[in-house]
Amino acid sequence: MTPPDAEVGKQPVDETQDGASDKILHVEPAARITLERESSIQRSLLFIAAYLALETGKQLSNYGLSMSNGGEYPVSPCLIVVFTEVCKLHAILAWAQMKGESLLGCRPSWKFCVPAGCYFVTNLLYLHALMYVSPPLWMVLVQLKTLYTAAAYKFVFGREVRWAQAAGCALVVGSIPLARLSSLHDDQTSVTAFVILISQVTAALSTAASIAVELLLKNNNRSFCEQQIWLYTAGSVMAIAALPLQMDMASLVEQLKSLAACGPKEVLLVTAVLLSSSAGLTVPLIVKNLDSIVKDYLAALNNVALGVLTAALFPMHFSLSWPYVMSVGLLLAGIFLYENKGLCEKS
Repeated sequence: MTPPDAEVGKQPVDETQDGASDKILHVEPAARITLERESSIQRSLLFIAAYLALETGKQLSNYGLSMSNGGEYPVSPCLIVVFTEVCKLHAILAWAQMKGESLLGCRPSWKFCVPAGCYFVTNLLYLHALMYVSPPLWMVLVQLKTLYTAAAYKFVFGREVRWAQAAGCALVVGSIPLARLSSLHDDQTSVTAFVILISQVTAALSTAASIAVELLLKNNNRSFCEQQIWLYTAGSVMAIAALPLQMDMASLVEQLKSLAACGPKEVLLVTAVLLSSSAGLTVPLIVKNLDSIVKDYLAALNNVALGVLTAALFPMHFSLSWPYVMSVGLLLAGIFLYENKGLCEKS
C-alpha cells in the first residue's frame, strides 16, 4: 500500500518488517553562522567617510559640551543618551517609511536587547569619561577592543586570523598610544585607576555589542531596517527606564525646562545629540558590509585626525608630540597588514 504524501519537512512512512511504521523527522542542516564581509573597503568608502566625519564631530561636540560647562554637562548624561537613542529610532523609522516597509510585520526579539544594553552602558561610561580625559586619550584607552574583537573571531567563532593580520591589529593598537606619550604626564591628564577601569569595561562591552550586532545583521532573516528598529527601541526603553535611577523627577523637569532657553549650551547640546545619533547610524552599515575589526581600526584612524583637531580647539587640555608621525606610519602599516589578504595567504 502506497503511504500518503509526507508532510513538509518529513520523509514518507518507512514500512518495517513487522508492519509497524514510524515517521522519521527530516532535520535540515543547520544554517552556517557567518561573519564574512558582504562588501569591500572600496565599495564602502561612502559609509567610511561618513563615519569618520560624523565620529569626529561627535567627539568634539560632546567634549566641548562638557568643557563649556565647567567639566560637567548641562543635563544628565543619561538624558543625553535618551535623546540620542530616540533620535536614532525616529531616523530609522523615517527611513523604513521612505523605503515602503510596513511596520505591522515587524517581529520583536529579545536578542536585540543584548547589544542595546551594551551600547547603553558604553555610551554612559563614554560621557562620564569625557569629564576627566580628552577624546583622543579616551580612544587610546579603549583601543584594546581591536585585540578583543580579533581574539573573539579566533577563539569563539573559529575565524582564521593569520599572523600578518594579528600583527596588523597589534600595530593599530600600538600606533595611537605612541602618539600620545607627551599627553600622559600627570600635569596634562587625569588617567586614574577608575578611568582605566571603566575604559576596559567599555572596550569589552563595545566588543560584545559589535559582534552581537554583526551576528544579527549577517545571520538574521529580518530586514536591515527592522533589525535597527528593534535595536534602537530596546536602547530607548533602557535609557528611559534608567532615568529615575540617575535623577529625581523634580530635577528631570527642571533640566527639560532649561532646554527652552536656546542659548549656546543648548545649541551645542542639540548639535552633540544629532552628531552622536548620525554617527551611531553609520556603525551598523560598516559592520554589516565589512566587520567589527574594520570599525575598530577606523576608530583608530579617526583618532589621528581627532588628535589634531582637539589640540587646535582645546590646547589647554591636549597637545601633540613628536611621536605623532610615527603613529601614523604604524597605523597605516597595521591596516595594510590586516587588509592585505594576498600577504596573509602567502605566509
